[in-house]
Amino acid sequence: MLFISPNNEYPRHYGDIQLDYPNWKLGSDLPEGWVEVATAEKPAVNSDEIAYEDFPTEIDGVMTQNWAVRKMTAEEIERREAPQKAKEKLIELGFSEAEIRAIARGLF
Repeated sequence: MLFISPNNEYPRHYGDIQLDYPNWKLGSDLPEGWVEVATAEKPAVNSDEIAYEDFPTEIDGVMTQNWAVRKMTAEEIERREAPQKAKEKLIELGFSEAEIRAIARGLF
């Protein structure tokens, strides 16, 4: 479960509420100022996009997760492709699949 704190901090979890209200339990009325946030399905994205959670929005009177989608940066694309590029370079250098797996596991 997700929550917004009285200070408008998000995301917060039930443990965050219990820091201020140790006797509070899930299912009890929320302490004053705390708001429960309904979950929403994360949107599907293209291979060059990232879905990220933005501040919740009110939908039909219920605070609900708000997902946004943006294009990946060049750095994010490079980081995503790094393992495959490294493997290709190792193959070019003559490493076998077994050797590459051993390197990836940190055994070499």
